[in-house]
Amino acid sequence: MPHNNTDNCSTSHFRYPLFTSTYSIVLLFGLPLNSVSLWILVCRNGLRKSVPGIYMANLALSDLLFTLSLPFRIIYFATGEWKLGNTLCMIPGTLFAVNIYSSSLFITLISVDRMLAVVYPLRSRHLRTVPMAWVFCVIVWLIIAGLAVPTALNHPENKDPECNVTRCFEKYTYEEWVMGFTILCCVTFFGILIPFCIILGCTVAVVRQLKGYSMATSSCSTEMSKSKIVKLFLSNLLIYAICFIPFHTAFILFGLHKLHILHGGNTLEMYFNLQTVTMCMASTNSCLDPLIYYFSSKNIQGRARCDSSSKTVGLGLVQSMSWNGQ
Repeated sequence: MPHNNTDNCSTSHFRYPLFTSTYSIVLLFGLPLNSVSLWILVCRNGLRKSVPGIYMANLALSDLLFTLSLPFRIIYFATGEWKLGNTLCMIPGTLFAVNIYSSSLFITLISVDRMLAVVYPLRSRHLRTVPMAWVFCVIVWLIIAGLAVPTALNHPENKDPECNVTRCFEKYTYEEWVMGFTILCCVTFFGILIPFCIILGCTVAVVRQLKGYSMATSSCSTEMSKSKIVKLFLSNLLIYAICFIPFHTAFILFGLHKLHILHGGNTLEMYFNLQTVTMCMASTNSCLDPLIYYFSSKNIQGRARCDSSSKTVGLGLVQSMSWNGQ
């Protein structure tokens, strides 16, 4: 919810061209990337055998819904005026929140699943089944649906009498800011902070486990599997570092100043500008998520080149971390 800057009715503030260009780029790359990813995950690979495939298909669906809402944002920030009605104003704002927190939760599920496959491959088999994966996905969507209702109600179009135009995505009342900030604090803790700690813990556990494989018993399949699984976890952490954490940090600081909980000179404008930039960074989430598909969507290649004396050990690690591993 952007800053109420009533001193200027034009679109000269840098946020308008920044949002317009950023959303256009995200739409340009995110729409084909996620469409192709979803097609490959659902139509080509299928969802009957692959647990991580189920999680990634739901992640791709969330990203695709967000990118499909971007034309509405582009139209508004290119013109500075909303003419499409209240319902179409609420939908893009809601889908932004839906994408951020559903992505966070699905990335967490992917990380936990891969950690269990590597660290506890036998004891966790009952948790890494297709029915259980769908149960977890349904739970995530139910949580997101519960978040979507108050978010939609808190993102209506707003009349700007000073400029005599209708606004969307900005110019919210103080009461809407209080409600929005309350929602933000709750979802930041449960939807960002806790999942990030879980992913970080999974990353540490996997790295420690992989170090346990000695060079004497490793094969080329093993080494390729190690590299692939480490890159998967690093890509998850990268998405949090670029998209989720900066945006929520800046948004909370801006909200604290906006609601007069924190005070200080020109810091409100500074945090508003920072929140604008980090919001653009957060929108790139739908373009970065295909990194996860890339590092998880192919079985490890090159097994035939491995030393036959160590093939059994390498193959065990490959199976524990491959796309089709249960």
